[in-house]
Amino acid sequence: MLAQSLRRAHPTLTRCLRQPATLRRTFIVPTAVCQSEMVQEIYLRELRAYKPAPLKASDAEGQVKAWRSPTPPTPPTETLVNDLTAYEAQAVEVEGQAETSSTVAEFESDWFEEDPEEEGGKHH
Repeated sequence: MLAQSLRRAHPTLTRCLRQPATLRRTFIVPTAVCQSEMVQEIYLRELRAYKPAPLKASDAEGQVKAWRSPTPPTPPTETLVNDLTAYEAQAVEVEGQAETSSTVAEFESDWFEEDPEEEGGKHH
């Protein structure tokens, strides 16, 4: 590919060598106009000559895995079923049911506490 580019660029090179190099003023360094045109022509010629290979349906075979349906879940073991039935058979324990009714009554009567009032007529 490089050899083809050089063969195609041969007329351009000879034309640039025959013509005196004209300098173009730039802000950095003066460069020859002919050289930039030559590189640009080679680049554009290669871009136009490039032909991508056509895609085939078989190109994706190595890139993608074949789809498989997921395996069905396994049923739970017998120990898990026995543990679940034992849990369901347990009695429900609610916090506070084990206490006696007298402590509950005392707690209900003491739920509101007032601050003791100061005697002496001091008011805000």
